[in-house]
Amino acid sequence: MAIDETALAASLLSLTGAIRAIEGPPVHRLSARLTAIVGAAAEVLGVDSVGVLLLDETGRLRSVASSAAAAEALERAQQQLGLGPGHDTQAGRRTVVVPDLADVPSYAPLTAEVARLGVRAVLSAPIWCDGAVVGNLNLVRARAGSWTDAEAAAAEAYAGVVGRVLGLVADVWTDGARPAWGRRARDNGGEHRADAR
Repeated sequence: MAIDETALAASLLSLTGAIRAIEGPPVHRLSARLTAIVGAAAEVLGVDSVGVLLLDETGRLRSVASSAAAAEALERAQQQLGLGPGHDTQAGRRTVVVPDLADVPSYAPLTAEVARLGVRAVLSAPIWCDGAVVGNLNLVRARAGSWTDAEAAAAEAYAGVVGRVLGLVADVWTDGARPAWGRRARDNGGEHRADAR
């Protein structure tokens, strides 16, 4: 699918502008922004759904946001199984493009969990915060098919907005309650990997 560059730019500008205007406790800031970002990404990029996985305090990826049931199912299955495009993105610190989960033998357990729920093609982009990959943003399609370079670049741009939100929220966290991904980014300077069982 062709990306509407004007809509993409407007969406990214709007989301980035909203980062500076958010108020309230950090957890509410994060939740509201992630919900807005995954919803905007799904709409502008014309995918079926979008989800976000972030590292927890033990270095494992956890589902934190999704735009629809298919992305939620993918994120929870990746979390439970410890494998999938999100884990590969985390380990390799790079975007992972999967035209069809069913074509990747190592993803067979994941495919068994999510194919019936409308998850076939996945594009996973790393979320960078303070020089570390602290999670990933995952685009989901119900039908198998290739991803374009423009779609990968757009996913990376939305992942960049997520990273900026995480940085802002981590900066205002108080009383030593800095979120796990914020502590890990600060303490390890980008050398984390997700737990892959």
